[in-house]
Amino acid sequence: MTSNQEKKIKDIIDKINYHNDLYYNKDNPEISDAEYDRLISKFKEIQKKLPNLRNEDNPLMKIGGKSSDEFTKFNHPTRMLSLDNAMTRSDLENFIKKIIRFLSLKDTNIQFSIEPKIDGLSVNLIYEFGQLKVAATRGDGLDGEIITSNVSTIKEIPQKLKSKSPPKKLEIRGEIFITKKDFLELNEKSKNQFANPRNAAAGSLRQLDVKITESRPLKFIAHGFGVYEEGKKTYYDQMMEFKSWGVPISPYLTVANGIDDLLKNYTFISDKRSEIPYDIDGLVYKVNDTLYQSRLGIVGKTPRWAVAHKFASETAKTSIKKIDIQIGRTGSVTPVARLEPINIGGVLVSNATLHNFEEIEKKDIREGDTVVIERAGDVIPHILNVVSDKNKKRSSLFKPPKNCPVCGSCIIIDPDEVVVRCSGTYICEAQIIGRLKHFVSRSALDIEGLGDKQINLFYKEKIIKNYGDIFKLEKNRRKILNMEGWGELSFKNLVEAVNDKRKIELSKFIYSLGIRFIGEKNAQAIALAFKSKNEFRRFYNNDQEVKKDIFNILENTDGLGPKAIESFNEYSDYKDNRNQILSLIEEVNLVISSLKTVESPITGKKIIFTGTLNSMSRAEAKSMAEKLGAKVVSSINKSTDILIAGEKSGSKLKKANELGIEIMNEESWRKLSLL
Repeated sequence: MTSNQEKKIKDIIDKINYHNDLYYNKDNPEISDAEYDRLISKFKEIQKKLPNLRNEDNPLMKIGGKSSDEFTKFNHPTRMLSLDNAMTRSDLENFIKKIIRFLSLKDTNIQFSIEPKIDGLSVNLIYEFGQLKVAATRGDGLDGEIITSNVSTIKEIPQKLKSKSPPKKLEIRGEIFITKKDFLELNEKSKNQFANPRNAAAGSLRQLDVKITESRPLKFIAHGFGVYEEGKKTYYDQMMEFKSWGVPISPYLTVANGIDDLLKNYTFISDKRSEIPYDIDGLVYKVNDTLYQSRLGIVGKTPRWAVAHKFASETAKTSIKKIDIQIGRTGSVTPVARLEPINIGGVLVSNATLHNFEEIEKKDIREGDTVVIERAGDVIPHILNVVSDKNKKRSSLFKPPKNCPVCGSCIIIDPDEVVVRCSGTYICEAQIIGRLKHFVSRSALDIEGLGDKQINLFYKEKIIKNYGDIFKLEKNRRKILNMEGWGELSFKNLVEAVNDKRKIELSKFIYSLGIRFIGEKNAQAIALAFKSKNEFRRFYNNDQEVKKDIFNILENTDGLGPKAIESFNEYSDYKDNRNQILSLIEEVNLVISSLKTVESPITGKKIIFTGTLNSMSRAEAKSMAEKLGAKVVSSINKSTDILIAGEKSGSKLKKANELGIEIMNEESWRKLSLL
C-alpha cells in the first residue's frame, strides 16, 4: 500500500468517525443522511480492495462489538403509512364526516380506538410462525433498513410469540423510544448530551456496534399491524391478542364512541401528559372495525381510517434578521423570515414562513422585530405575533415585489387562489430549479445523492439544465471530477443511483415532472389514460389524434378536475416541455401499468353512477367499480355501457333510456360488487 493510499484511507475513516460522533453522541450532524450514506459506500468500496484492513481501523466493526446488518434496504411486505393530523374539533368533525360519507353509514356513532402517539422511531417486526425474522425501520414507508441485530437487544420485543398456533406471517408495527427518566440518566453518564429522548433513541438504534445499542435503555410499544387475514374483527381485540402473545401494547389503549368521547379522552391524556413516562405528541384515533378499515383504504400514503390528534404547539421568542422572497416550483412567491436561530422542542429553527403578504400586513411584521415563533409537529415554523417594544425604532413594512427577483417577469395575483405568483413559468430559473429538485426528491424519483445542494451546483455549472441531463451525467464526468468534494467513487455512486431509477412507473414519471395541480392521485389518473409507451411518445410528438383521444378520456375520468386537465394540457402544449419529455423517454424505461383489477361481468365497460346510493357512498362505489375492471365516467353518451341508478335519479337516467343504455338498480349493483 502506498503512502498516498494510506492517507486516503485514514482521511475517510477519520471522516466517518467524526460524523458518527456528531450524529450519535452530540446529536448535531453537519451532513445529510444521504451524504453520510455515500461516505459509508465509499469506505465499503475501499474495504473490498483491502480485505486485510485491521478491525481496530474499521469504523463499521468496533472492537468488542458485532457489526449490525449494516442497514441493508428492506422492502416492507405492506406499506407503512403516514397519518394526517387534526388540531381542532373541526378537524375531527371533518375526519368523521368523510368516513361516514365514504361508508354511507346511517349510524354516525362510530367506535374508535385511542392510544397515545409516542415520539420515537417506527419499526416493522416480521414474524414467521411466531419467530422474529426481520426488524426494519420505517424508511419511506415502502423501503426501510434492516436493524434486526440491534432490535434483538431490546428485551421487551419477543423473539418468539407466546402463541400455540402463531400465524404463518405477521407484521407488527410499533415505536422504539427512551423514557424521560432513562433519558436523564443516560445524559448524566454521557459526556456529550443528547438533545431529547427521540434523538437519543435514534442514535442508539442506528449504532453499527450492537453492544452500544444493547447498553441503551430502549423500550418498545406496538401500535398496529400489516395485513393479517386471521385477525380479529376490531383493532382493540387484535391488540389485546398481541398482548397475550407477549407483545407490549400501550397501557392507555381504549375505545370511544363519537367525537365527544374522543375529546374527553384527549383532555384526560393531555392533563396526564407530564405523568406519562415517555414523550407523546398527541393521540391516534383509528376506526375500530377492521372491516371498515379495509373498505376505507388509503389515499396516497395516509389511511382514511386513522388520524393523529396533535397536542398544542411549542413557542419561543427570537428576532427577524431579514425577510427574503422564495419562488416555488409553481411560481408562488412566499416571504420567508430569516431568524436568529432558536431551539424549539429540540429542533434548531432559523427560518419561518410568513405565508403571504397579507399575513405580513395583518400582523405588522418587520425586519428587526422580536417575534413569537410557533412550531407544531412537522409543520413549518411560523410567526404567531410581534412582541411590542415602543422604545425601538422599526423598519418599513415589507412590500411584495412588482417583478420576480430571479427572472424579472411580472408578479401577478392568481385570481383562482389569491396567490402572488411569478408569471415566468418556463423561463424562471427558480421555478426550473424547483422542478428539478422535485423530480429527484424523495416523494418523486428519490435519487440518492442528488439533493438540493447538488442540483443547485450542477445547474449553476450547466451540467443539469433539464430532466434528461440527469441521466447523461457520464458526459460531464471530467467536469464533475474536477469539482471540490467529488472523486471517482462518489461520482460512480451517483451514476449508479441515477441508473437505478431508469425504470419508472408512468404515474410516478408524470408526478415527478412537477406540473401544477398534478399530485400523486391526479398523476395516477392521467397515467391510466395511456395504453403504451408509444402512445405516450406520440402524445408528446403532438399527434393530434392521440391528444384528442387522451383528453377525451381525461375529461371523462371521475375525480380529475378541469384545473388539473387544463394544467396538464398547458404543460404538454409548451414546445420546450415536449422536447424535454421526448428526450427523457429515450433515457428511461417507462412502465405502463393498468389498475389492478379482477375479472368481472363489467370488466372493460364504461359505467356511470346517478342518484343516491344507500348501501355505500359514491366514492366507495367508484373504487369498487375500478377494482372490477370498469371505467367510471362522469358524463353519459352513446359509448356508455351501464348506468347504475340510485334513488332520485334524474336527467342521466332519462338520457340512458333514450340511448338504450343498460340500467342497473342499486340492489343489482350491490350483488355484483360483492363478487
